[in-house]
Amino acid sequence: MSLSGRLDLLFWIYLESSIIYFFILSSNLKFKGVIWFTYNALLGVQVASVYSSGYYILPLTLSNASEYSALGINAIAKLSFIVFAFVFSSLFIRMVKSKPRKKSIKILGASIIAVIIIMLPVPLHAIANTISSYYSQITYKPDYNYPEYAKKYLKASVWNEGPITSLLNKDTKNVIVIFTEGMSSSIIDKVNNQQLNITPNIDALYDSSIVFENYYNHTAATFRGLRGQLTSAYQYKDGNNSQQDGFAQISNEKVTSIYQKRLVSLPEILNRYGYRTYFLASTEKHSTLNTMLKSMSFTQVYGMGDFDGYQDDRMTDKQTFAALRKLLLDQKQQPFFIGVYPSGTHHGRDSPDLKYNDGKNPYYNKFFNYDAQLGNFINFFDKSGFYKNTLLIITSDHSTFPTPEFKKSFGINADYFVDQIPLILHGANITHQKIDAHAYNSLSLTPTILQLLGVNNEPNYFLGCSLLDKYCSSQFSNMSAVGDSYYQTSSGKYPEYNVKELPENLYIKEFYNISG
Repeated sequence: MSLSGRLDLLFWIYLESSIIYFFILSSNLKFKGVIWFTYNALLGVQVASVYSSGYYILPLTLSNASEYSALGINAIAKLSFIVFAFVFSSLFIRMVKSKPRKKSIKILGASIIAVIIIMLPVPLHAIANTISSYYSQITYKPDYNYPEYAKKYLKASVWNEGPITSLLNKDTKNVIVIFTEGMSSSIIDKVNNQQLNITPNIDALYDSSIVFENYYNHTAATFRGLRGQLTSAYQYKDGNNSQQDGFAQISNEKVTSIYQKRLVSLPEILNRYGYRTYFLASTEKHSTLNTMLKSMSFTQVYGMGDFDGYQDDRMTDKQTFAALRKLLLDQKQQPFFIGVYPSGTHHGRDSPDLKYNDGKNPYYNKFFNYDAQLGNFINFFDKSGFYKNTLLIITSDHSTFPTPEFKKSFGINADYFVDQIPLILHGANITHQKIDAHAYNSLSLTPTILQLLGVNNEPNYFLGCSLLDKYCSSQFSNMSAVGDSYYQTSSGKYPEYNVKELPENLYIKEFYNISG
């Protein structure tokens, strides 16, 4: 993206760097050059973040640092060059010895610097807030003796019994859920009406399948999004933390012993009904993400290395859908559940396969490519023997991160990492219709799937309501949480989605003790 998209941040960057420079220059501090060098390194990192995302570094950036390779080689090279340029240029700025200053002048200068850092949205202020918030997350340790918390949320059923209209063929017994990486509804041509022709295959689904509108992500990013949707829960912990008990830092056996029984998951319930449950992630088979997924009672979790194609740290969307096709054809026993995570649309990535028009816009490229690979799979699926008895669901792990380039490309005014996401039901001989989700969020996914399958009387800690349950009410259905940030979702239409930031929510913070 272009830095000119955030002129407001560029102003604060220029103001802070100028004041810091003149303060260091006019002081008698030892190691002026070292201090200036260190400051420029931090500044370079912040500018690189603004270039990549339109924002200073966020806690989410640090907590997903182990997944840096998801950005792609080109993006990593550009960001590294920006940091290097700031560090290298600092070596050529001379720090001359200044005349002695009165103590009162020194105190005044230091006070001005402190006020600027504390009160104004300058880079050092932002990085201090980020480090503080990130420290809270990495040192967070849930209460593992949580019966007092858990019993408040324990339920004996998934949805309320009552007359509902069956949406599926009575022979439907299998489910496939595609969790598209970071896809907001505004990317879809049928939603934005910009005549871009980026998503012709998803557009076709909008005219033939069941489409839920006004449906939001309840959290971000992928770790929280996948586990959260499959357990209808919020999650505070990410892949790594300072206690060495993050998902990426402990053995598979310990992950299972600590986390498997903390929440009730969709695959855990379906296993009891004779389902074979699988998850296919585009990431490497021993990756942090796959380790987390293995804690959720799936019969088998697959990743890159289990199929043809091995490069970088993940499969392309083309390879992921080819792997899904192979996995589907291998299903000799039914019923089955397959979750899929294609990640070619990850923030910072470009399409390695198909390009959109002149190929200059990476957002257009990667979603155009994703739509084409999805379309190829749907063509296979529709002609296969699975179409009549298998429900295919297309949704997202979370919304698209709202960079200035994304907002400009699709004409959306999203301000937060909470946005409307797709939820499409295809196959099973369903009849086309559009259903208003009333701004409910993706906590609803697992309860909705279970109600569609007629599975109900199972103990659970689900926070969301089935989108088909007219009798369910939950305070969390319109509330999204990304770590320590909380949001209220309300019905809205493109390009103005109705999301409002909220103060701290004590109920969600309490639930973090249950989910981990």
